[in-house]
Amino acid sequence: MRTISVITAVHNGGHHFIGDTYESLREQKLPADWQWEWCVQEDGTSGIPVNVLPSDPRIAFGTGLPARIAVTRTHALARATGDLIRTLDADDVLLPGALERDIETLERVPWCVSACVDLHEDGSTAPGPYDPPGGRLEPADRFYREVLENRLSVQATTFAANRRLVLALGGWQALSGAETVALLLAAEAVAPGEFITEPSVLYRKHPNQTTASHHYWEPSEAATRIQALVQRAGALRDSGWTWR
Repeated sequence: MRTISVITAVHNGGHHFIGDTYESLREQKLPADWQWEWCVQEDGTSGIPVNVLPSDPRIAFGTGLPARIAVTRTHALARATGDLIRTLDADDVLLPGALERDIETLERVPWCVSACVDLHEDGSTAPGPYDPPGGRLEPADRFYREVLENRLSVQATTFAANRRLVLALGGWQALSGAETVALLLAAEAVAPGEFITEPSVLYRKHPNQTTASHHYWEPSEAATRIQALVQRAGALRDSGWTWR
């Protein structure tokens, strides 16, 4: 059996929807020779989020010093055993066929992202407004330029990739946020990818999510995050290094 490792960071207080996340993962249908594992890492050491998870041998739960989501995800990556990596937020819901489409796509390219659907508090949904055309994305600067123009057309939380590519890029960049955007831009700089037009996730909108905090969008903090991730992607592109 081959394995796709789903990486989820969670913190005490941010675990209230993780039961729904698990159910959506449990219902995934994978190709006959594939299985999933769920690497859940707490940003902290309370051990409380694990109490809402079922007893399932496919779940690998860990804790660590509070360090925000980028470090938490990278710690989970260290425990992952799969050939492929898929990010999944602790408050989101995978749609049917999401992992199967990732697996099929990653047979052709080293990384991919997919469409998603916003899930609002009242239960209504809305498609992403800026989805790019589906298909192959050659190593370039499409998403890099979009970030500079503050109009990224994809939700980077849908990112999936070959595990060795993620390791070669250092996992999630140590930022206070936008760490998956950083990984997307780094992958885009060194390897071809693909955009999957079929939505893979319900992206839950709620007032307690990290990006809903006004502190997250404090101007100098947000600008530094973008500067750091853009600098890394630019340095990778300028190096001429490509992942094979």
